[in-house]
Order: sequence, then structure tokens, then C-alpha cells
Amino acid sequence: MKIGKFGLINNFLPYYHIEKEKKYTVVESSPKALAEMVMEGEIAYAPVPSYHYILSKNSLKRHSFCVASDGQVFSVVIVSKRKRLDDSPIAVTSKSVTSSKMLEIVVRERGMINRTVRVGGNFMEILRDFDHALLIGDEAIKARMVFRVVMDLGEEWKEITGLPAVFGISASRMGFEHGEIIDRDVIESYRRGMSKKDEIVEIASLKFRMPEEFLSVYFSTLIHVAGRKEVKSLEVFEELVNEHRLH
Repeated sequence: MKIGKFGLINNFLPYYHIEKEKKYTVVESSPKALAEMVMEGEIAYAPVPSYHYILSKNSLKRHSFCVASDGQVFSVVIVSKRKRLDDSPIAVTSKSVTSSKMLEIVVRERGMINRTVRVGGNFMEILRDFDHALLIGDEAIKARMVFRVVMDLGEEWKEITGLPAVFGISASRMGFEHGEIIDRDVIESYRRGMSKKDEIVEIASLKFRMPEEFLSVYFSTLIHVAGRKEVKSLEVFEELVNEHRLH
């Protein structure tokens, strides 16, 4: 059976043991691509962008595995060539789905006047043409080690809503019978991973060429089991998307 995982370091620890066991065929891809594969029945289960989920929730069954943070997330950030975030345009990576909508909500809720511009390229290419850039995932982690972080979207979302920021939520197609079993296996893999965090941090540090000290904090910061607050945050996200007409 095929299941999906984000091709990002944020899924490395949770999926570490389930990949070693080879009970499932794990397909690694971008969040957007995984959502399309679940919808088309190419894979049985995967985390999908929260924005995609709220648009397709009549066709998708939500599960408990998630990618979220209660405050700082470290890997969904605006980096800048300047000392602070001024009113100039913010380049938004084309790899972003949920984060770009969250940023639009933040801009409007805060009364900011920044224009957001969707662009492609890596962070060095983007910041040649713009002073500020919203980046996600591994690219954001690399960029924050070169440029100043002027906004952490997880932190900003918590300040505005009082809730964790949920960037991805696991899902399977409605009517698929084994989604809950897969979800339990993924969460068990995550819990086993956290029990051996130091070992996995060392492996991840070599694989992704990132400092162990940062990865240890990062893996501990991420929330991977959606509870009441995370579910409520998804509902608030949907309400704000509708309120600000961000479809």
C-alpha cells in the first residue's frame, strides 16, 4: 500500500521508523503533489496542505497526524535583507499553499499594506529581486542561517488566533477503510522517533547538512498529533479564508 510523506525535513523523524519497517511503500513529494495523489487515488494516505484540505473536505477524511506548531515553527518564515519588515512587497515562494494564505490573513488582520508577489526560484534568487521573502520547509531553514528572520508565521498565527498553526493535516479519500490504521502506524512511528530523538537528529544532520542543535529544537517544536486545539485552528483558518475571500 502506498502512503505519502512531505519531501521535507519536518517529516523525517515521524516517518523514520515506518520507512525502516517497509510495511508501506512511502512516496515522497511536495505537499501540493501529495494532495493531488490522494484525490486521484494514487496513494492511500498522506499529509496534505491545510488549505487544500479545507477546500476538499467533502472528499477527504481527516486523520490525526499533522504538521503544526504552537508558536514558533522555524521553517515557515519571512526572511529579509533589512533589519525589519517594512511596507515593501513580500515575495512568496511558489512552493507554498497554506502558508501564503496564512500570510494574506496576517497582512489583513494586522492592517499591513504589504503586497505579496508569488515567485519561483530558491531563496538566493528570490532575494536578489525582493527585500523580504516568505519561505517554507528546508529552504526556509537554510535561508534563516543567512538572512534575518523578520516574521515566524507560526508565532504570528498564535498571536492573532491564540491557536497552533496547522500547516498540514493527514487525509485519505472518503470511503477508504484503512486510513485510521495507517494513521495509527504513522503516529506510532513518530512516538518511537521521539524516544530516539538524539539518534535521529544525528542522522538527519548528516543527511540534510544542518546543525544538530537546531534540529533537536526543531523536532521537539513541531506538533504531529492533532488534538482539540489543532482541529479548532483548522476551523478558524477556514473561517478566515472565507471572511477574507482567499479562495
